[in-house]
Amino acid sequence: MKRFILLCLCVLPITLFAQQQIYGSWVGKMKSSQGNYVFTLDLVPNAKDGHGYVKGVAVHNRNGINEVIELTGVLYADNSIYLFDDGDISQQVKDGQGFSRLQFLFKFDGSDPVLDGHWQEYHDFRRYRKGRLVLKKTKRKAGV
Repeated sequence: MKRFILLCLCVLPITLFAQQQIYGSWVGKMKSSQGNYVFTLDLVPNAKDGHGYVKGVAVHNRNGINEVIELTGVLYADNSIYLFDDGDISQQVKDGQGFSRLQFLFKFDGSDPVLDGHWQEYHDFRRYRKGRLVLKKTKRKAGV
């Protein structure tokens, strides 16, 4: 029992450290059947919803047009993140806007933090496009 408690005490700080590393700015490529796009993602804690919830803003440049997506999500203890559009998805589908879903696993490539994941853009509740995302943490300058 003492070994179990000691193991928990050692693993908990590592998990909390990794979760704190998730917040900030990320940039990388989104690969889909439609092409490759630059994709940025900014993540912050969502204190309003409690521990483990995140807010995000994603921007990708598709054929010269910047598309901005406001996201809400859940950060799980295994350092996976599930993000979804803010707002009422039923209304978005009725309005012809569709909605997005993103799933990431936070990991390290050597000493560099990486979000490795997938993206789906639903046109309705059945048809969707999908893509692959690999994002690296970046430091952004204020006002950029």
